[in-house]
Amino acid sequence: MTSVRLRAVGDVLLWTRNGKKPFDLIQHEFRQKDLLLGNLETVLSESGDPSRKRWVNTNPPEAGDYLKEAGFDILSVANNHTLDMGREGFEKTLSVLEGHGIAYVGGTRGDDPPLGLVIERNGIRLGFLAYTSGMFRSPPGVTVSRLKRKAIINEIRALKDRCDHIIVSLHWGIENVYYPSPGQVRLAHDLIDNGVALILGHHSHTIQGLERYKDGLIAYSLGNFQFDTELTREKINSTMILSVDFDRHGIRDYTTIPCVINSDFQPRVAEGRTREKVQRWIMECSNRVQKGEVTRKWWFEEIGEEYLVYNLESYRYRIRQHGFAPLVECGAWLVTPFCLNCYAGVIRKRLKQRNIGGQA
Repeated sequence: MTSVRLRAVGDVLLWTRNGKKPFDLIQHEFRQKDLLLGNLETVLSESGDPSRKRWVNTNPPEAGDYLKEAGFDILSVANNHTLDMGREGFEKTLSVLEGHGIAYVGGTRGDDPPLGLVIERNGIRLGFLAYTSGMFRSPPGVTVSRLKRKAIINEIRALKDRCDHIIVSLHWGIENVYYPSPGQVRLAHDLIDNGVALILGHHSHTIQGLERYKDGLIAYSLGNFQFDTELTREKINSTMILSVDFDRHGIRDYTTIPCVINSDFQPRVAEGRTREKVQRWIMECSNRVQKGEVTRKWWFEEIGEEYLVYNLESYRYRIRQHGFAPLVECGAWLVTPFCLNCYAGVIRKRLKQRNIGGQA
């Protein structure tokens, strides 16, 4: 039966150490596909208006050569770094991708929402959409697709008649945590119910679970793929390639290819015991989601401290650099309902740990 093999990876930064090429160690796996998709979490421009944030991700336009050489067919530009150099940087990034014959989703020139992308391979038409969470405004003249449920549902319905199967890329969730929120799970199920075949998540910098829901497949986070992994935690350096085979009826089969990111920020296929560890971690994350064990209270206990510490450090940096405005912003953030739930989660978790320690 006719089929199409889509291979998908998470966040791609294009920075490396020691003059290494980002995809040299993974090229052989990339060849075994009909389509290759990733999330481009950098600007391909050295000019523009830099964002006032801690991390500004940018590369020279020549770095687009690495994407072409690797064989990327589609890249999502819907993420929290795509506007790091403002409108000029975003438009130059799109021009670089166009110059290399690489399609993109989740952003466009102009003020209207980007249209879904349809690509046909082997007589099967795959439709692609991409969105990012976060509080931001696209500058006049360009648009980046924001994650808003109603808009996504409408765009899924508009795309249905143009393709056989729909794939949605979502840049979402909380950074440095290993499980999606209950809200993410509900939204993912909702999108599958409305006709999506495959959801590809990223942004958390970590692998999160996979779930087969009805006729669809959800990868809550593919993790970093080619990225600056200064964090040396083993689970942060773990990543994967998701390989999905589609036939005319839907997803015929899928597999995960465990990978790791080395000290030069290059991904490679994991081998031996390392491969087994990464595979077990993918299964562990997946099992909790599949069993419905990611409850709201548990999730805030799991992510509360990490979320608060990580964001406070980011605010400290911005306050030192830019003064009063981020200080006011930080004060307002500290009393948001989300932060209040994190405080409660941290307290519950520490009380549980204290009780366990007392019983021991």
